[in-house]
Amino acid sequence: MKHIISKDLGIEAFKKRFSEIRETFLDSLRAASDGYKNVRYLACDEDGAPINWVWDDETFSHNKEEGSLEEAIQFANNMIDSGMCFSYMGCLSDSGELEVWLTTFESPIEKPTWPSNKEPQFELTHGGVICE
Repeated sequence: MKHIISKDLGIEAFKKRFSEIRETFLDSLRAASDGYKNVRYLACDEDGAPINWVWDDETFSHNKEEGSLEEAIQFANNMIDSGMCFSYMGCLSDSGELEVWLTTFESPIEKPTWPSNKEPQFELTHGGVICE
């Protein structure tokens, strides 16, 4: 979903509204795993291929495929603040754990591609913020 903010707002009002939109999306990501005991956070590229996405300060690189909810929130926050679209989806693994897949992309892509062997039970997209 694209979010539209009036271009007639001042910069402080724009920043406040942008922050509110981002935080509402991040709250939905936090709530997505409610009620599940075991949750895995994974990410994929634009083609649905799994990627290393968890940042490691020691190696100064993304070096892990699986992260925590806090790392997922940080990833989403950074991508949204950079003007990227961001999506997440949830599906059950073969062992019954919830997998939350994350991906980021730019326009003109409108819908994410998830790993081919995963069937979303839920998904949500932050389509960026535009001024009109």
